Amino acid sequence: MDINIALDEPLTNNSCVKLVIEFLKYILYQKQQIPFACDSLAQLQMKPTDRNLSSIKTVLNSLKNTTEQLNSQFELEGCKIKEIAILIGATIITPKLHIRVEFPSNILSSQEHFECKHTSRKPLLSLMRSMLECSEFQDALNSPLNPTNTFVLIQKSDSNSMSEFFLPKPQYIPSKHTTNYFVLKLKYKDEIKIDCNCADIVKIYNEESETYTNGEDIGFLNNSSVNIPHAPYQWYQSKEVIKGFKFLR
Repeated sequence: MDINIALDEPLTNNSCVKLVIEFLKYILYQKQQIPFACDSLAQLQMKPTDRNLSSIKTVLNSLKNTTEQLNSQFELEGCKIKEIAILIGATIITPKLHIRVEFPSNILSSQEHFECKHTSRKPLLSLMRSMLECSEFQDALNSPLNPTNTFVLIQKSDSNSMSEFFLPKPQYIPSKHTTNYFVLKLKYKDEIKIDCNCADIVKIYNEESETYTNGEDIGFLNNSSVNIPHAPYQWYQSKEVIKGFKFLR
């Protein structure tokens, strides 16, 4: 099922990652993969002998590592992320819940906008509002599911050396026959008016950079980028599998 998410604020590298991670936390809690919301888990005062301590630390560390690695991917030059998938189930082949978040080229404008000029809160609110208004999605969240695995995959074009965290899955093809299958399509509202000077900041930076580069260097850079092959898009799976658990009393 496709769900259109209308945004009224440009996305940056930072807001793309926050959007995905906060949504992931929401999914984990709503699908009973964690006993409390992530913020509450982080604030629990646990005794060293508590049986839940290890599970809580493992989940929080998994989320921390995933956040850091997603940040590095969005910031990496030559790396273009097309979509991110969240799968809950025993394996990525037979997920009980399959969610894909698409980043179209006109949405993924992180090279044109800066975090200091655009809040990550507004896109997240737009996403959550759309999720709450979709009855089919809410029904999928409310269906019972025992603690299991949660996988994060990214589809990207990357000309850099292989990441040690996101491992290539060249044979992976998302199954569209899963009962609880949702594709979140991000797009800008038709009436959006982007009122910022991010483009001017980029222009000024480029002009200043050119003043320190002589003509021969510019010619070399232009010629060297002509025949650079475009890396094909393919799926990569995070090596960090988030393990669901029940709270032991």
